[in-house]
Amino acid sequence: MGRRIVLSESAYYDIDSMFAYISKDNWQAAEKLRLRIYGGIKKLQDFPEIGPVILEEDAPGAQRGYRHIIVNPYIIFYRVLEDRIVIARVLHGRQNWLQPLFGIPSEE
Repeated sequence: MGRRIVLSESAYYDIDSMFAYISKDNWQAAEKLRLRIYGGIKKLQDFPEIGPVILEEDAPGAQRGYRHIIVNPYIIFYRVLEDRIVIARVLHGRQNWLQPLFGIPSEE
């Protein structure tokens, strides 16, 4: 049996916001994407280290231990702890994820 999955409030909000936005135009597409995202999250129970670790050189100032997997076009950010897997955020791949995930301002 794998570790239990825990979604942060932010991750729930991310998924609900994505669904609400897409379902305005196409409920079926929104539901299909939501199911794909939850499917990706569920796979982490059996394969928690499938996603690469976010390295300091890729994200200066990032907290250690975060991993990510892609469920196109979204990125699921998570941490593997001893007894659970915490889903931190689910963000669109084109979004600057440093600020919402770590509070690091973008360089513009």
